[in-house]
Amino acid sequence: MPGKVTITRRGLLGTAVAGMAMSALPVGAAPAPRDRWVLLGTSGGPIPRKTRAQPANLLQIGNRSYLIDLGAGVTHQLVLAGVELSSIDVAFISHLHLDHSAGLASFLALDWVDAAMRRMRSTPVQIYGPPGTELVVEETVKSISIQADIFRAESPRATPPDKWFAGHAIREAGPVEFYRDDLLRVTAVENSHYSTMKPVEHPYGRDMSFSYRFETPRRSIVYTGDTGPSPAVERLARDADVLISEVIDLKGVVGDIRRQTAGTNIDETPMIHHMELEHLTPANVGAIAGRAKVRKLVLTHFGLAPGTTAINRKYMLSEIRKHYQGPVVFGTDLMVV
Repeated sequence: MPGKVTITRRGLLGTAVAGMAMSALPVGAAPAPRDRWVLLGTSGGPIPRKTRAQPANLLQIGNRSYLIDLGAGVTHQLVLAGVELSSIDVAFISHLHLDHSAGLASFLALDWVDAAMRRMRSTPVQIYGPPGTELVVEETVKSISIQADIFRAESPRATPPDKWFAGHAIREAGPVEFYRDDLLRVTAVENSHYSTMKPVEHPYGRDMSFSYRFETPRRSIVYTGDTGPSPAVERLARDADVLISEVIDLKGVVGDIRRQTAGTNIDETPMIHHMELEHLTPANVGAIAGRAKVRKLVLTHFGLAPGTTAINRKYMLSEIRKHYQGPVVFGTDLMVV
């Protein structure tokens, strides 16, 4: 496995971000490959739901596939989307909340079996995310080591799983271009999802949450991940073709928190502040989309109270329309953008 990588302001390829009004990569004479963004899971929060899987996304450019967040059930959603696990060589994690990363163990385990038993993979999967990503990948691989050894009894020449996965941390607030290949470049900025947290330095670094901008030969796509209102995210999204944004039903979520904590000695204040300041209401989403002048808005990561499945689309759209008049898509699981 490659060693840990500290990503600098100039990124992995030593190329600085020239400005935030970015354009797609030049295509040249070759025909542009088709782009597909698949909403694998559109639920918000670490809450199992009947109708929506945990947050996960798939970006396909031609025959290249990239994962963005790996919520629980991501492997099942990939199968439903008709995608082989072994076709994914790169994954990006926006932040290390469990609803965005709990599916990592199943992905690593099942992908390794695919690679080891069917010889479907020739290079390690590279996994990028905030500080701690290297450790999460390393410890997750350790957690499947006993089961992997049992499988290797049937396939003794199989490469151990610790050779198949490499975690890399983004350590700067950005904007920083941290990944590039011949079809894609990715820029990150730290967002405001952890803004009320007291900064803590861990052995692996400071906890951070990122929004990402994906530039393909044809278009630009910005993924907010989880965030509150953020000028950095607005700048990242400037003139993007598509903004894929979280959204919260703040009244419903806060009301549920107050009901659940009534009559207890639990201090509900930090969680309520988190919901109010570190997530996006429909009006917040519309403001970002409007000021950034994005061409299309796609809603995902619906923050709803536990047990709630219905989305008040009329209300959400009316709030968004206060600031943004472009196309708005209400995402559902396995929807292709």
